[in-house]
Amino acid sequence: MIRLIINADDLGSGPGRDKGILWAFQEGLISSASILANGPTFQEAAHLAIHHGLPIGVHLNLSEGRPLAGALPGITDNQGFFPGKFRLRSLLDRPLRNAQDVFAELSAQVGRVIEAGLKPDHLDTHQHFFLFPELTDMVIALAREYGIPALRLPLPAEEDIGPLPPLLAREMSLYRRLAPMAAAKIKKSGLFAPDGLLGMSLLHDLTKESLCHLFQQLSDGTWELMVHPGYPDREGSFSGPQRLKELKALASSSFQTQLAARQIQTTTFGALACAF
Repeated sequence: MIRLIINADDLGSGPGRDKGILWAFQEGLISSASILANGPTFQEAAHLAIHHGLPIGVHLNLSEGRPLAGALPGITDNQGFFPGKFRLRSLLDRPLRNAQDVFAELSAQVGRVIEAGLKPDHLDTHQHFFLFPELTDMVIALAREYGIPALRLPLPAEEDIGPLPPLLAREMSLYRRLAPMAAAKIKKSGLFAPDGLLGMSLLHDLTKESLCHLFQQLSDGTWELMVHPGYPDREGSFSGPQRLKELKALASSSFQTQLAARQIQTTTFGALACAF
């Protein structure tokens, strides 16, 4: 049996992206989404998620936009913005000097989601900072504190499809190096996580062809497919034409036919955690 969570990241990052994610859920193309508590359209996205019954996780964020709990010395820049993906990773390669402040920020993000009336069924992290050991411990502690039963495991679940661009190849190498330790910590914690994460090697290249190839190789187990569907917005670092390309890939008849032919059961973090 193959059980699959199809989770859309970055809800709350822009009106076009939010509209695309909600449409994908209404059409049965995704089974859950992760919301950015510090996203520019968070309040509107939270209202829509509640109205449509969209299962939600918290997309914890330390790299884009502004923090909710105030500036983080050593992490945010002089204008109070998060440092971006690559600067953040360089900071996480060594012990944090302000670990308590970072935990307080992550807690503020979860708290804002809950205060909006949502009941998150999992935590995941923007650009996979969860894999850095100090942050792995923080996110596990956060899940326990708020009674959130499941986590994303950013363990690449597929072989790379052809040669990857050099930058993405380095990222995949980083994920494969750090993920086994994170997986062991999740198992010890008693929290639920899928067996691995699909789509990590398809960043900006998730098409109906790459999706179908991916699922031809998929073995039995419980997996998460990470997707970024949406309609492009004029502004914002989360936008771009690849959003619409992913939305079309998920809606393609070839991909939907393959899901049916392989009898893949789509589900949610919450449902799996209850049965765990």
